Amino acid sequence: MIYKYSFLKIILLLTFPIAIVEESLPFGNILFFIILFAGLVRNPKVPYFIRFNACQALLIDIALIIISYILRIFPIVELGSIIFIFTLCIFIYSIVQCIYGVEPEIPLISKSARMQI
Repeated sequence: MIYKYSFLKIILLLTFPIAIVEESLPFGNILFFIILFAGLVRNPKVPYFIRFNACQALLIDIALIIISYILRIFPIVELGSIIFIFTLCIFIYSIVQCIYGVEPEIPLISKSARMQI
């Protein structure tokens, strides 16, 4: 997708150090998830806005993992592109809402994030 949408290289450069650490450790994905959940979402010393956004990010990640497993069973190429664009729209929407200081309201995800905090 990065070859198709070249402006996404900026996002890749920002997340590359985290991806290197996550891939170099055994069970890095699970470790990263536990650190985010225990260190941010469940920590009352961290501001609510950061905890809420971290919880939303984790829930979106879980949803994407489930969708990727479904796409492995039923390989539909067009659906993968639609999910990518949908995820990119959620990402941009969330960033804009956070810049304005408003909680991003994503259906199902935001309600679940509030229940976890």
